[in-house]
This record gives sequence, C-alpha cells and structure tokens, in this order.
Amino acid sequence: MRNKSFARQKSTVAQALLLVLAIFLSSVSAHAGEKVIFQFNQNQGFNPSTPLISDSAGNFYGTVGGGQGNCSNVYELSPGSNGAYTETVLYTFQNCNRTGLYPVGALSIDKSGNLYGAEYGFSTADGSGLVYELTKQANGTFTYSVLHNFGADEGGPFGDFAWDSAGNMYGATSHDSTTFQGEIFELSPQSNGTWKDTVLYQFPSPSGIDGPSGSVIFDNQGNLYGATTFYGNGTNSRGTVYELSPQSGTRWKLTLLYNLTPASTSQFPNSRLTFDSNGNLYGTSAGARNSLYGTVFEVSPGSGGVWTEKTLHSFSSGNDGGDTTGNLVFDTSGNLYGVTYNGGSGCNGNLCGVIYKLTPQSGGGYQESILHPFESASDGSVPYSGLFLDSSGNLYGTTYHGGSRYGYGTVYEINP
Repeated sequence: MRNKSFARQKSTVAQALLLVLAIFLSSVSAHAGEKVIFQFNQNQGFNPSTPLISDSAGNFYGTVGGGQGNCSNVYELSPGSNGAYTETVLYTFQNCNRTGLYPVGALSIDKSGNLYGAEYGFSTADGSGLVYELTKQANGTFTYSVLHNFGADEGGPFGDFAWDSAGNMYGATSHDSTTFQGEIFELSPQSNGTWKDTVLYQFPSPSGIDGPSGSVIFDNQGNLYGATTFYGNGTNSRGTVYELSPQSGTRWKLTLLYNLTPASTSQFPNSRLTFDSNGNLYGTSAGARNSLYGTVFEVSPGSGGVWTEKTLHSFSSGNDGGDTTGNLVFDTSGNLYGVTYNGGSGCNGNLCGVIYKLTPQSGGGYQESILHPFESASDGSVPYSGLFLDSSGNLYGTTYHGGSRYGYGTVYEINP
C-alpha cells in the first residue's frame, strides 16, 4: 500500500512539475518572438526616437542621435546572409547648435530610393522647421537639399508625410500662438526642380480645438484625416478627429468628425491616425480623464454622417503597459498592434514599456495581450516610436535605451 501511495504521490508531483514547466514554456514562447537585430553605439548613432521605414529589398531607414555635434544621422540597416544587419550612415545633419533643428517623424522613400524627412526647430523662438530630401546618387551616396523652409507664419512640421498619386506631399505643423495653432500643407514638385508650398488649412487660435497632434492620412476618395489636441483648463480639455475635403481653389474644408469631450476617456490624441478596411479610424491618446496612462480609441462613421467614439483599451501602467505613443498598425486578421514607453513587467520593476496586441472579440470589443515586455539590458527599453509591419506579418521598431552591449538603444523584430 505504501509503495502504491508513494507511486501516486510521485506521479502527482511529476504532473505538477510538468504543468509548471508547460506554463513556463508557454510564457517564454509568448515573448520568444522578439529579437534584437541591431544595437546602436555612440560612434554611429544613439537613442533612436523615430519610426522605421523599409524599401522593397528589406533595408530599414531611420534617424538617430549622434553625428557631428550630436546633430543626428540618417541611417540604413541592411540584412546580411547570416541574418545580421549592417548599419550605414547616409547623412549627418549639420549646425543643429546654431539652427536648433533636429529630425522628427518617419522618413519617406520614393521608387528611386530618395529619402524625405522633416526637421523641427526645438530651440527656435518661432517653432519653425523644414522639409528635406536626400537624393540617391549613382555611387550610392546621398545629397541633402531643402525642399521647404517653414517660417514663423507656418509652424514646425511633425514628419510622417502622406503622398498622393501625383507625387505631392502632405503634412501638418504645430505652432502655439495667439493667431494660429498649426496648419495642413501640401508640397508639390515643380518642373524647375523646386517645390511649391500650399497651405490647405490653418487652425485658428483660439478655436476650441487647438492644432494638429500628428500628421495626416488619406482615404481612397482623396480626403485627409487627422487629430488635434486641446490642452484647456481642467474639465474643458479635449481633442478632436477631423476631415479635410478638397474644394475648388486651394483651400480645403474642415469637418469635425468627433469631439473627444470631457466625458470621453480618449482625450489628448498623440499620433497620426490609422484606417481599417471598413473606414473606421484608430488612434492613441496620452493621459485621459479615466486613464492617466493613455488609451487606444476608435472613431466610426454612422448613419446621417454622425461619427461615434469608443475606447478599445485603457492602460494602467501595470503589466499591460502605460503611456501610449506612436502609430498603430493592423495585420490581415484585424489585430491591432502598438507600443507603450512605460509599464510592463520588465526592467526589474522599472517599467520599460511593452509591445501590445489588441484582438477583436466575437461579441465586440478588443482583448489586450502583451507580445513583449522590454527588459532593458538585454533587449532595449523605452520604445518611443511606433511599429512597422512587413508583408509577412513581422513587426519592427526601435527602443530609445538599452541593448546588452552599449545601452544606446536597439532595433528589434517580433514575430506575432
């Protein structure tokens, strides 16, 4: 009897150990899809805070701190046959200590491999900036040129441009003054090699809606969409989602689709919006009335042209993440992905941020799951920029800190 009892106990212990092992392995596998594909060093760049883009060959492009006078670099990451990536500095910005201009937002790339980006005047009195082009030469080098300088009457650009089929560039600026709060602009290439700047809409001040909180995106009818943030006093603080429709002449008509009123949890939008296949708009917000750590929200068209809003997830700064930032991306199954630069279970409780997934549920709503909590020393921490989704469903992004060798930030890949 004692042998049988001992055998049963031994079997029970073994089953318990297998269960613990299975739970451990499933937990590891939930995070095992993430890998660091590049670690920045102080010599060629550090602390990336802008999103990645990719060309058709799988090379990545972005901007990073460093370079001459710490004015920042434009870099390329090229995959090798062994899976490792090699960094090439394509351009080093000049005279930032004098001009106060630094690169912001995502780059754009055309079919010839030319790159486009924005610089913002962080230390200039009028908040101005510029749009630049890096033209690819036959020998593979890049030549820098300024397409447009924004003056005190225009504000500073966010980057993250939208493009139409004719090769015109669209973007937004931010400006805090008693007369206006930013604008939506179009830059059109001319036959003589210059670019023509056209102001499509200027946000007046005071208007009750403030100015753009990110760049704009197109629908398939040629309308532009974006969000604003209004930092009023207390209960009057809110943001909006708007549409800009082309009219005869140069000006466009602004329509407020939804006011993120004080009763809403989705205040203070802080990035460009994302469309789904049904014409719904999605965005992220900074601290809101019912969630100090941000939300993911959806704004949907309804009958009679009335749009409605709902909060898909409110962050708690616990294990589910906190302080949303950057753009959202959809996969082909309708899952939504994003990052927070705070929260999570990593960094020995110092909350280094997460990559999260929002899965639509059959009964409505979304379920959040954490794809990866950042661990600082091993894989990076504080992902300030949004995600890039490739055609195979892999996600890529950057972290501002961390990396096991240098601590100056990383580029990561995650396979959901």
